[in-house]
Amino acid sequence: MISKRYKKYKNFGKCLEISNGTVKALVTVDVGPRIIFYGFKGFNFMFEDTERQIFQEGEFFDRNYRPGEKWFIYGGHRLWKAPEDWASYTPDNYPVKVVRLENGAEFYSRTNEVTGLIAGMKVLMDEDGSLEITHSFKNVGEEPVRLSLWALSVLRPGGTEVIPMNCEDTGFLPNKNLVIWPYNDLKDKRFSLRERFSLLKQSKKADRPFKIGMNNLHGWAAYFAGGNLFVKKFPVEEGIYQDMHCNFETYTSNLMLESESLSAERTVLPGERTEYVENMYVFKDVQTDLSDESAIAATMKSLNLF
Repeated sequence: MISKRYKKYKNFGKCLEISNGTVKALVTVDVGPRIIFYGFKGFNFMFEDTERQIFQEGEFFDRNYRPGEKWFIYGGHRLWKAPEDWASYTPDNYPVKVVRLENGAEFYSRTNEVTGLIAGMKVLMDEDGSLEITHSFKNVGEEPVRLSLWALSVLRPGGTEVIPMNCEDTGFLPNKNLVIWPYNDLKDKRFSLRERFSLLKQSKKADRPFKIGMNNLHGWAAYFAGGNLFVKKFPVEEGIYQDMHCNFETYTSNLMLESESLSAERTVLPGERTEYVENMYVFKDVQTDLSDESAIAATMKSLNLF
């Protein structure tokens, strides 16, 4: 049975806790929304920026919002608009609307003054503790908005992300892409590109960020951390994607790692709403040899998710 209750969590204010008794998710209500906690008692897969170390401020925010307004990452899982620009950094430092449901709830931000969009997340927990997250944008402005829905899971430090590579035989044509950001060091030891999987390690000692993107036709990514495992699954849609045709991107710094999926581009007309669904899973005590691709494949197959 899935339980729900409001509780204060650290300095994130009031949150709605959704739990099956073993796995729990906490969604912020005073700010966000963010899924600020997803995991087990005493173990959160999500990064929590309790010190408010990651933020944006400046002339754009002073001019379009309030003088001195800041965007805070807060941590956790969030919805953004792609392509990334200043309007992506919508300050969401205000209470959200909550509609409680049998196995979860819907959470809606207030209207973005710049884009005319209302961001929403419907978070439902299954009896096994997995989450179904329906991300949405509603256009309440006067102009059409061309966008991709961008689902970013900001994960705790110290883990290793596993991303499946496209391996189909396409004959004379290429079968995979790899998109590089300008601040990357191509010799960065945190990232390894292999035949069946690529791996990205989060390091607290890193002195620069690293980000890659790709067209992930498998529709999943995993994060091994603290002897446990986080998996996210997402749809592979037909259409045009942002950032040189990426439906998956990942970023890491010395603080955290982001595992990011994107929808194909779509135009949202005034009054319309568009949705994008992602599923999340957590598993306790999952050990595998990350240097062995066969071991990784066997571990992922054993989860019965694919």
